[in-house]
Amino acid sequence: MSRKLVYVFPGAMDMVVGSAFFVCQVRLAEGLADSAVGVTGVVTTWGVVYMLCCLLVGRWVTQRSVSWMLIAACGLTAAVAAGFILLPGKAAMYALLVAQGVATALFFPPVQFFLKRVDSGQDKNAAYSAGIFTFSWSIGFALGPLVAGWLWQQEWIGWRGCHVFNGFVAMALGVGVYLLKHHVLVEASPPVTSKDDPPQEPAKRPPKPAVDYSRLPDLAWMAWVFGGLGSVAFAATRWVFPVSGVACGLGKLEMGAVLFIHCMAQAGLAYALRRSRLWMYRPLPLIAFGLVGVIGLTLFAVARSAPLFYCAALCTGVYTGSTFFYLVFHSLVHPTRSAQYVAINEAVVGMTGIVAPFSAGYVADSLGLPVSYAAVAVLIGLAVIAQALLHRRHTPAVLAAGAGAP
Repeated sequence: MSRKLVYVFPGAMDMVVGSAFFVCQVRLAEGLADSAVGVTGVVTTWGVVYMLCCLLVGRWVTQRSVSWMLIAACGLTAAVAAGFILLPGKAAMYALLVAQGVATALFFPPVQFFLKRVDSGQDKNAAYSAGIFTFSWSIGFALGPLVAGWLWQQEWIGWRGCHVFNGFVAMALGVGVYLLKHHVLVEASPPVTSKDDPPQEPAKRPPKPAVDYSRLPDLAWMAWVFGGLGSVAFAATRWVFPVSGVACGLGKLEMGAVLFIHCMAQAGLAYALRRSRLWMYRPLPLIAFGLVGVIGLTLFAVARSAPLFYCAALCTGVYTGSTFFYLVFHSLVHPTRSAQYVAINEAVVGMTGIVAPFSAGYVADSLGLPVSYAAVAVLIGLAVIAQALLHRRHTPAVLAAGAGAP
């Protein structure tokens, strides 16, 4: 049972990070910043530091260092939470988010190694680790703004109480890593048997995949282009929305609920698509998902009340869930280049996470908040048309490989 607790680690940390982003952005939107760029800039600042530090941290992760890196990340995150309380100004907020970028980079690359090591001791493969990791961080990122919004709404707690909560979660997470770190050091070994044990049945071979993907075209480049647009849509909704929420007079809990619905819709769709076979090569599903994304961003542009923002978040979350799934699938499916393709994935997501918040904030300042959403909706609409036309060229190969697979 204790092994299963490690699956909580990514979600707990992303809940803290999501909560911190929410509190900082709403405080900036309420008066500390004088522009949308000033609000979205905190994410850009964090993203630059996170991307650069991840490139370094990946070289240091080993079986013996991973636990201590995670504990250090939790300690630094708790210290940052205390800093937000003691140093409430705008300049200090940006500096503390630099420190949080370092802490997050110390956590997320190592925690994936941590989960893989624990799972290898239970004869579970890397795909299982990746699935649990994705589900966990998505749930955590969804809960962060919702929990912060509820805490902030209570007059006796306020925004400082959100950071107190984050600090306690980070410290508890560090204790959890320390108590479970011995699982990482356990080497996977075959079961010990004796001559008195009954003969074991030979392991069954896994069933052959329903689709021979090696016969299908390599579409990773399309995933990087069009998946990158999904990341732009994610950034536009996650990081510009706090400005829209304040401008429309939404309460803290209502704004947290919008971000919660968005991330939960994204996670839910990705989970539902885990048994997919061929929709990633077919034009009609891509058009359908793109249309839902255009509707979602259009609703963000015209919404002035919480219910419309909830609908916008649901639709946009479905779209971003499909694009992130599409992005990862077309990188992992290649039989020989998956490692290089996944590395490019991270670069694409990292760059859009840096550029998109700043660009969306700049457009919002120059042309208005609705235009920032509408511009992304137009880009998605044009991209989906081009994407569908490109996919039509591969219809014969898809039909030949699919043999009726969904």
